[in-house]
Amino acid sequence: MYRYLLLCWSLLVVSSSINAMPVNEVNTWYAGTPYTGTVTTGRVTWECGGGTCVLNGPYGRGLSMDVCKSLARQVGGLEYYYNDAGMSWSKTKSPDLLAQCNQGAYR
Repeated sequence: MYRYLLLCWSLLVVSSSINAMPVNEVNTWYAGTPYTGTVTTGRVTWECGGGTCVLNGPYGRGLSMDVCKSLARQVGGLEYYYNDAGMSWSKTKSPDLLAQCNQGAYR
């Protein structure tokens, strides 16, 4: 009986969490570079200026290594890459991931 109640409670918690997730949540990503202009990486378009490239859209909550590498190849090595969902790659936080992103950058 205890296992059954625990299972029911677990399913209720998971179901509530899934239902609480916003549909088509829009997030913002930032990448540090002195580049100025519009850059398309795959199916997304970044607006760059003032030392930062910015991307807004319903693309999830994570950081994409493929998108990061594509941007770095076009604008040069990035100083940082983060989003408003709390994910961050920089020289102080996840520097190995930032270095991997910058491999193959033109500068």
